[in-house]
Amino acid sequence: MNPAPSTTKPKGLLNSLTEPMNTLSKRTHLLCGAGAVLVCAVVAVYDIEPSFVFVVPDSTFYMRMAGGGTGLVMQPFASRQLGALFVGAVAHLFHLTVEQSFLVETLLSFAAILSVVYGLMLQTAAPRWMLIAIALVPFWAGQMQYLVLPDMFYSALLAVLLLLLAQRRMMLAALMMLPLMLARESTSLTLLCFLAAAWSTLRWRERVVAALASVVGSVAVAHLTQGSAPNVEQIPQALYILAKVPWNFLRNIAGVLPWSNVNSELCTVPRWSVPVHFHALQAVGVCGVSHVGQKFVLHAALTEFGLLPLMAAFFWWKQRHSGTRSPLLRFTLLYGAASFVLAPLLGNWVAHLAGYGWPLFFVALPMLMAESDRSVQQVYAGAGVLAMHLAVCALSHLELVPGAWLSEVYAELALWAFGLALLRFGWPLKKKRLLVRHQK
Repeated sequence: MNPAPSTTKPKGLLNSLTEPMNTLSKRTHLLCGAGAVLVCAVVAVYDIEPSFVFVVPDSTFYMRMAGGGTGLVMQPFASRQLGALFVGAVAHLFHLTVEQSFLVETLLSFAAILSVVYGLMLQTAAPRWMLIAIALVPFWAGQMQYLVLPDMFYSALLAVLLLLLAQRRMMLAALMMLPLMLARESTSLTLLCFLAAAWSTLRWRERVVAALASVVGSVAVAHLTQGSAPNVEQIPQALYILAKVPWNFLRNIAGVLPWSNVNSELCTVPRWSVPVHFHALQAVGVCGVSHVGQKFVLHAALTEFGLLPLMAAFFWWKQRHSGTRSPLLRFTLLYGAASFVLAPLLGNWVAHLAGYGWPLFFVALPMLMAESDRSVQQVYAGAGVLAMHLAVCALSHLELVPGAWLSEVYAELALWAFGLALLRFGWPLKKKRLLVRHQK
């Protein structure tokens, strides 16, 4: 038999960082939230390369749309209208340049995301060291570096949706599908996760409104993008999105480099090809085999959010048999996990695409950490987990050196293994529950 955990905690800062966040006074609550937001913003700005912000890949498309040149932008970029329209409106109303207007959009979006994330987190019983853990993840710098892309604006709209779910304003949450669809076509996944997570809570009219809002958003986007250039393959947009899944699976998961006559960035002459006559697509084939995509997938999965994915999986496993969950928790679990897992199937920027899973790590995880006895072993285990987490975040800044990337991944996996051991030590499984289930 294991001895009962000690309830005598060490004094000082270590113990204070382990206390639940919802025990803070209102004044301390505000100070901690403001401090975490400030740290997060400073770290994000410090980690970016300012001269690269407005010349990142694909940025030209969104800057053209913001300047009113949607007709010069091809699909699927032209479908992401709302963020560019907002930037264009700011530039027109306040007589700013497009670049300055993108900065305004970024500041407003960043403030909205951080306000919702820390506002919701400080209401949970998660340990206070989670404020530090979330503020220092590489995700924030990535969002700031690619501020011209619609991702941060979309995340701000998603944060509003999460706030409405937290307040159980389901009709307003359903209506949010309209601006979300105008901002990015991936709202189809958001809609499915919303309906699946909140189905038992929603009334029929709210379900219908959510679906209709999404359809109206799609129709509005189709109207706004009339005259825009089609995708390179010149195939229907829905088919293009579906075709990305096997293409990226081959490249990022299987290690097979795909080729087509209109997408020959990986090689000009394939090792094997077969003719295909479908619009501009005349042939598909294979360039060869490479582990480059796989290494970036592993590196992104292990470092983009530090140990937060491991912690989310661990605490979800412990809480999987718990009672009724709120629509907010169900949605953030479902949408965040789907976005994080599907990232390698959606494109080559795996770290950036995995960032769409942030609701799982910033909102659902603190809610899952509520069940705790705050024993002395949790104090020390929590400090160790935070140290492992920060070490993984630090490794994300290392460049993957060709020929040596495997050793870096091994180091990241080792830190994950230490983190898992500390989680098992601080939050052990309840053996009594397991024994009862075995007897049944």
